[in-house]
Amino acid sequence: MVAERGNASSPAEPHKGESFQIRKARLRTSFLSQLPGRLADARRAVAELHPGEVDHARLDALYVLFHTLKGSGATFGFRQISDAAKNAEQAVRHAMDAGGSVEAVLPTELARLMDDLDALALAAHVQVDPDVAPGFELPEPETQPEPPSGQAPDARPGQPADRSQRMVYLCDDDPDLAAQLAGQLGCFGYRVRAFTNLADLREAVGIERPSAMILDVVFPEDENAGPKMLAELTAEADEAIPCIFISCRDDFGGRLQAVRAGGSAYCTKPIKTVELLEFLDRLTNPHPPEPINVLVVDDDRELAQFHATVLEEAGMVAKAVSDPEQVLSLLDTFDADLVLMDMYMPDCSGPELSRILRQIPGHVSLPIIYVSSETDLKRQHQALAVGADGFLTKPIEPARLIAEVGLRAERMRILHSLMVRDGLTGLFNHNAIMQFLEVAVANARRAGTSLCFAMIDVDHFKSVNDTYGHPTGDQVLMALSRTLRLRLREDDLVGRYGGEEFAVVLSGVDVEQAKHILDALRISFAGVTFFSDGQEFRCTFSVGVSDFPTFDSPDAMTEAADRALYRAKKGGRNRVEVAAPEDALPEPSSESTGTSDDS
Repeated sequence: MVAERGNASSPAEPHKGESFQIRKARLRTSFLSQLPGRLADARRAVAELHPGEVDHARLDALYVLFHTLKGSGATFGFRQISDAAKNAEQAVRHAMDAGGSVEAVLPTELARLMDDLDALALAAHVQVDPDVAPGFELPEPETQPEPPSGQAPDARPGQPADRSQRMVYLCDDDPDLAAQLAGQLGCFGYRVRAFTNLADLREAVGIERPSAMILDVVFPEDENAGPKMLAELTAEADEAIPCIFISCRDDFGGRLQAVRAGGSAYCTKPIKTVELLEFLDRLTNPHPPEPINVLVVDDDRELAQFHATVLEEAGMVAKAVSDPEQVLSLLDTFDADLVLMDMYMPDCSGPELSRILRQIPGHVSLPIIYVSSETDLKRQHQALAVGADGFLTKPIEPARLIAEVGLRAERMRILHSLMVRDGLTGLFNHNAIMQFLEVAVANARRAGTSLCFAMIDVDHFKSVNDTYGHPTGDQVLMALSRTLRLRLREDDLVGRYGGEEFAVVLSGVDVEQAKHILDALRISFAGVTFFSDGQEFRCTFSVGVSDFPTFDSPDAMTEAADRALYRAKKGGRNRVEVAAPEDALPEPSSESTGTSDDS
C-alpha cells in the first residue's frame, strides 16, 4: 500500500500491511468515537440560533457539519445516521437560500433532528449496514526500481509512466473518509497524499505538483470551497492540474461550480472506487494523444497539399491525394480519422466517392467533410444526404479548417473508443484485440521481432457465479482486468476475449519471457481477496501462450494458445502452459477449450 497521509489530522492512520477490510473497520470505529463530539458541536450551534435574526456564519457552519456527517455516515455503513443528517442539512439549506434568516420553526426542527441523531448514535454499533456489496482488494504492489531518468521515454511531461510514481493529492475535510479513500487508491498502485484542509493542500501543490487531485466540494469555509481552490490553483499555474471532484452534492449547482472551476470529473458519495479509478487512469494516462489522421482528396493537387499542410501545422498527420481512385487503397494503410474531400472532381464526384465509402462496412462511420466553392444550399444539402457529415465553403480560413476537422475527428475517436471497449472491464473487446493481433503479427514479420499471444481463463468461474452471484462474478472479472492493466507494460494489448476469457498480445518478448511475465501475473491475481456478503474467497486463472514465428499467423497463434490453455486446465489449473509445435495440428472438436460447465 503506497497511500500516504499529508498534514491531515490523523485519528485513523492506515497501517501498511493491513487489509482494506481491517482498515475500514478501524476507520468506522474512529468515526463512531468522534460522533458524540460532532453531535455536541451541532447541538451547541443549534442552541445559539435565535429566531428572527440573520445568522449566515452559524448556518454555514451547521450546513457543513451536517453535510460531512451525511457523507461519512453513508460511507461507513450508517445509513440511518446519514439520512437524519441529510434532513438536517436540507433544513439549514432552506434557511440559507431564504437569505440567512432564522425562522421560528428552525431551531425546534433542528433540535428534534438532533434528538434523532443522538438516539441513532447511541445505537450505532448495532445498526451498521452489513458489507453486502461485492468487492475485491488487490495485493500489495511490488516495489518498483527507480527509473533511471525519472520517467519513461514515452511518458507525457509531468506524468510518470509507472503508475506507482504518479502522485495524487486527495483533500476532504473528513479525515476518516480521506484515509479510507487514500487506502483504497493505494491498493491500485497510486501514491496518494491525503489532506483535510485546503491550506495544507495549497502548500503541498506549491512544493510538488501532483499528477491529479481529488477534491471535496464542500469545506467548512464555503460550500463551494473545493471548486474555488481549484480555480485559484489553475490561475496561478502554467498548466492546469487534472481534478476529480467528490461530493455528497448531486445538484446541478454543485456540478456547475465544478465545471466552471475546470474539474475533469465528478463523483458523488459514497464513492464507487472503480468509477473513480477509471477517471483517475484516464486523467493520468502518460501517453500523449495520438495525432489525428486526415485524408485530403481534391483534384487540384496544389490545393489538396495546401490543406494538408495547414492541418500538419496544427499537429495532425495529413495525406493529400488528387485521384479519387487511390482513396480505397490508401485507406487500407492509412488509418484516417476523417476524409476531407472536394465536391466536384472530374472522374468521380465527392458524393459518388462518399457512396462508395459508405458501401464498405469498415468506412460506414468514417467522417467525411466536403470542401467546395458550391454556395447553393440545395446542392449542398443533396451532397450531404449521401452520407457526408459537413460542408465547408472555399476559401476557408486555416483556423476554421483546423477547428472543424479537429472537433469532428476527436468526437469520432471517442465514439470509436466506446465501440472497441468491453463495457464491464474497459478492456478491448473480442474484435478489437483480434485485429490488434493481426497488426502485431504483420509488424513482427516485417521487423523480424518476437511476439507472444496469451489466452487467460478464470478457474472455476461458474462456481463463483453460482455461489456468490453474478455481481460478485463481475467483480472477479474487473479485478483480473485491473491486475492485467496494472502489471503489464503500457504498450501490451489486453482484451476480453469473451465471458471469463481474456487475451494478451505481448510484443518484443520470446515465449520464455512471456511465460515468466504471465506466471508473475498468475501469482499476483491469486493474492487478490474477494469479499461478498461477509465472506472472503480467492480465485486463480490458467493460461495458454503461443509465439511468433513458431506459429506464423494470427489464427495459428490463437488456436495454439487455446490448445495450450486446454492443457493447463486439464493439468490442474492455476498454471501457464506454452504451446508446442504439435499444438498447431487439428484435434477433435470435443477437446476444444470451450471448457466444461465449470472451467
